[in-house]
Amino acid sequence: MYKVFQIKINKEVHNFVNSNDRGHVGAEEKYPIYEAYMRLRHSFRDEIKFKDTDFQHFTHVCSVKKEAGLVSGTRSLDPFVIEDLEDVFAVLNGRYFDEDTETDPVFDAHVSDYKMKTVTRKDGEVVTFRDMHSLSVGDIVQDVDNGTFHIVASFGFEDITDQVKNYVEQSLEVA
Repeated sequence: MYKVFQIKINKEVHNFVNSNDRGHVGAEEKYPIYEAYMRLRHSFRDEIKFKDTDFQHFTHVCSVKKEAGLVSGTRSLDPFVIEDLEDVFAVLNGRYFDEDTETDPVFDAHVSDYKMKTVTRKDGEVVTFRDMHSLSVGDIVQDVDNGTFHIVASFGFEDITDQVKNYVEQSLEVA
């Protein structure tokens, strides 16, 4: 099992970014969650600059099962398995989406624990969608089976297990 964590920017922060006279910089100064979001999402070319305390800003947005009963290959007994972080990335970025049928049986079988969000657009249209985005730079994937945490980097993933565990340990000491 994999768990996926993303930074969720609420409406207050979003509105502040668009209304203060300093834009992104002003929002980063006022809201630590926004500073972390911008730093981690815009770490192109450099390694991700993840801090121990950044994990407090992340929300669990979904889980991805390694095995979900699907089969693949020419033999009907070959299980379809999500084997590694690259497979998680592929599923959460629509690799198996079938445009003709507008279905994604791999996503539907393997991905769970996400919340749905319903909004009404300015034109009155009501839209319901998954309250998460595709797996992107700055998002975290936990491999629950081996206890590791990796952040999506510009190319591949970086292991941040030690930083997350440091944060969790420090949080337990304070509580």
